[in-house]
Amino acid sequence: MTAIDNAPQELADAIREFFGPDEWDNAARVSQLESGWNAFALNDTTAWPVDAAGFIYYIDGVGVSRERSVSWFQIDTLNLPPGWRWEHLFNTRHNVGTAHLMWSQRGWTPWYFSAKKLGLI
Repeated sequence: MTAIDNAPQELADAIREFFGPDEWDNAARVSQLESGWNAFALNDTTAWPVDAAGFIYYIDGVGVSRERSVSWFQIDTLNLPPGWRWEHLFNTRHNVGTAHLMWSQRGWTPWYFSAKKLGLI
């Protein structure tokens, strides 16, 4: 059984809609690592203090800055274009469609730690 077959149906359907078949399992695995396949996952560190360089903590020597990451793909809403409503990313199609847009522009690098763990970067 593949990762896409194990994903929640709503997520799997959206991944199949937006990503090509050759990326279905990668997308499912990235979203599982990012959110634990929790549609309501929210990582909001916007109120945390930052150091002089703007980072809140380091993971494996990589600085992590403030974020408000939402839903399946933990999309960081602090980087959304002006006028976008971050709350809309709790909608599965909106979240996966935005993830696909990001992937089409930058590959799996927006999900650096998950993609690195999965050998995608």
